[in-house]
Amino acid sequence: MDPFKQAKKIMEPHIRYKTIFENTGTATILIEEDMTISMVNSELERISGIDKFRVEKRMKFSELIAPEDRERVVTNHRLRRDNPDLAPRNYPCRVMVANGYIKECILTVALIPGTQQSVASITDISKQKQLERQIARISEEERRQMGQVLHDDLGSHLAGVEAMAALLSGRLEKESHTQAGLAREITGLVNQAIGKTRAMIQGLVPVNLENVGFMIALRQYLAQVEKAFELECRICGGKNIQFSNTAVLTHLYYIIRESVNNAAKHGAAQTILVSFKTVPNTFTSDVIVDIQDDGKGMGKMDTKKMGIGLAVMQHRADLIGARLKILENKTGGTIIRCTLEKKYLS
Repeated sequence: MDPFKQAKKIMEPHIRYKTIFENTGTATILIEEDMTISMVNSELERISGIDKFRVEKRMKFSELIAPEDRERVVTNHRLRRDNPDLAPRNYPCRVMVANGYIKECILTVALIPGTQQSVASITDISKQKQLERQIARISEEERRQMGQVLHDDLGSHLAGVEAMAALLSGRLEKESHTQAGLAREITGLVNQAIGKTRAMIQGLVPVNLENVGFMIALRQYLAQVEKAFELECRICGGKNIQFSNTAVLTHLYYIIRESVNNAAKHGAAQTILVSFKTVPNTFTSDVIVDIQDDGKGMGKMDTKKMGIGLAVMQHRADLIGARLKILENKTGGTIIRCTLEKKYLS
């Protein structure tokens, strides 16, 4: 066979593989067993702003990952080689980019059969996440406005009608009028309408953080939990943190609320501690909120009953760019840890 044709035939699979690798549509990386990046495609350059020559055979895969997600990525990398069935194929992670910012991404990783190499695809979902947060913020604002209208307009109107109905009922009773009973029924129906309106307002605007304040609203809720479940709730820290972003705080408030409710209702806790602390990260600082209890721990709790609540907590965390972790408390019980960048609170 002609040596040129033979060389071409040998190179064809490599060229085909290279073409596919370059045109997958997502940032694609070939990772060695020691996490060295041996090959990347042009899409990675585009989303990260980092040149290939700075990455290939020079960087570890973990160096591309934001510090807060590195431990999980490294753990999954090792697990994929020790027990592939237990390693997740898809999971969210944050990727470092050249300008120092962090992009929210979905990481898809698979081990190449017969090797210790893995191939990873990174899909940038930062714009999607930003849009979700904007939609959530607009939705919360619309709910708040609707609740305010119900309170100021319909609520006040019904209160006036109730007062007039009560006055009419009282006069008819004094006169022993035959329609006094009907007037009482009308008064009762108006009172029911007022109760239903208040319930609607409570559903639309369960807590007015703008007027009440985040920490005050949180203390009020913890006081209710203490009374209802006969346990102790405490708050630690948070005095030096600026709480002014209502949209973010609303989600954070309900994450804490759901965590406290789970600890009291499902965890049989006697003490619940909500703590706030600020820690520096690579480019800014994070606020870590821990909801810690001394209950029976997640392993003994009915997670099926808690399933929807946990999913909603995770969704709320995603909307505000927070990281949610469920940890076992060393002294017993559970720690729900919510971490978000300090800048989002103000």
